[in-house]
Amino acid sequence: MKFLICASILSAGIIKFANAACAGPYAQCGGNNFSGESCCESGYNCVKINEWYSQCQTGGSATTPESNAVGDQNNNWNQNQNQNQNQNQNPNPWENNNNNWNNPWGNNQNPWGGNNDWNQGQWGGNNNNQNQNQNQNQNQNQNQDQNQWNGNQNTPEQPANQPVDQTTKQPIDQIINQPTNPTTNQPANPPATGGGASSGNFFENEIYANPKFIEEVDSSIQKLSPELKAKAEKVKSVPTAVWLAWDGAPGEVAGHLESAGTKTVVFILYMIPTRDCNSNASAGGASDLEKYKGYIDNIASTIKSHPQSKVVMVVEPDTLGNLVTGSSESCKNVHSLHKNALSYAVNVFGSMSNVSVYLDAAHGKWLGGVTDKVASVVKEILDNAPNGKIRGLSTNVSNYQPIASEYQYHEKLSSALAGVGYPGMKFIVDTGRNGVDISAAFSQTETWCNFIGTGFGEHPKGNPNPSMPLLDAYMWLKTPGEADGSATGSRADPVCARSDSLQGAPDAGQWFHEYFVQLLENANPAF
Repeated sequence: MKFLICASILSAGIIKFANAACAGPYAQCGGNNFSGESCCESGYNCVKINEWYSQCQTGGSATTPESNAVGDQNNNWNQNQNQNQNQNQNPNPWENNNNNWNNPWGNNQNPWGGNNDWNQGQWGGNNNNQNQNQNQNQNQNQNQDQNQWNGNQNTPEQPANQPVDQTTKQPIDQIINQPTNPTTNQPANPPATGGGASSGNFFENEIYANPKFIEEVDSSIQKLSPELKAKAEKVKSVPTAVWLAWDGAPGEVAGHLESAGTKTVVFILYMIPTRDCNSNASAGGASDLEKYKGYIDNIASTIKSHPQSKVVMVVEPDTLGNLVTGSSESCKNVHSLHKNALSYAVNVFGSMSNVSVYLDAAHGKWLGGVTDKVASVVKEILDNAPNGKIRGLSTNVSNYQPIASEYQYHEKLSSALAGVGYPGMKFIVDTGRNGVDISAAFSQTETWCNFIGTGFGEHPKGNPNPSMPLLDAYMWLKTPGEADGSATGSRADPVCARSDSLQGAPDAGQWFHEYFVQLLENANPAF
């Protein structure tokens, strides 16, 4: 990805410079009380959706954004907007930024290079959807939920030190203009209070299978024996999460939601600035906190325009672990930044009724002995997210810990969280690579990179074990078959060079055929 020819680099630099002051693809570019950029990157027009919201889209006619004046007397912030729009322009959600899929790691670039293979896949590429008439019921929240809960500005009407929404200049606890459900005339996204557990297990629904994983498996099938081919065909039907981990990922969200229909889509937000401060393999993320907030707002706006979708949002794997135990200077220097970023994500996504949020809590081998400290940090994050709730926590993402030991961690953490005022938390556990109990070997090295001897584990399922009432789901969160990192190259990590890591791996987030074969051969339950 990084080794582009000079001409490409120069061209990209010129384009980036030209668009530096304009909104990106599918970002908001106008609307009453919107104070951001009102122009769009080259190739996109600022299309008016309604008086409260304009978006950068391909096709469509450019419109003049509505007034951005905060004090516009024509704005009624308590009016619920419920518009049924018949749109003749339905931009192909996969046609953005070279039609890239989610890149879980590595400088936020497309791991698939410039071959545009995804255009030839399940989505058919090109502009097949451009002329479809899509009847969308869009419930637009006037302030787009850009609640800057940590703002320090106060209008003359507001008491000092009260959290203020930087878009509306209103106190967060007074922002009640939620979109209305047209059937019940009740708020579709009722205001959340505090950071306590939300209700409803979205994993009880059918879970969406990420098409990218299906195509990755297809790329391996042709290399397999007939016996393994038959097993691999069955693997393709297993749901896996969609990682939001590179600059263009927000533009892919709409396509996944539309493809999923009534199924639950599991997204993993992995774009925090100075991401994975203790590892080189997966370093990257947004350039700063404001870019991160914009990234989240963009995703939230898209989800909000699909109010019938069911979304699970797993927030920033490993960040909490590094907040609790990260002792390197590179981690200690970003503790405040990471806490603020996590609180913002919870505050935005946790205020949406069709989003169920799980804050990632690493795994029991890492944090099981310090659950009181974990609970203390979680409390700090949730206390600073006054508008958002979380359903619970995710564990074992990209790791190999057995379900039984992870559940012991869940029980300890649940008790610790109840002790600091956050009872009733639920958990999901990543079972994509824990089919073989490698805990004894893991204890010797505690490696995390492409561990030898692992296999696919239990298949995704809601409420999977009656004897484990805290457990909402088994889920394949880490895309099994994608590398954790490499022992070579510019992003080489020394952990990946250890003898218990399978060698020959590409960079993190790229498909590792040999590892997929290992997982398939060792799968438990077998395919």
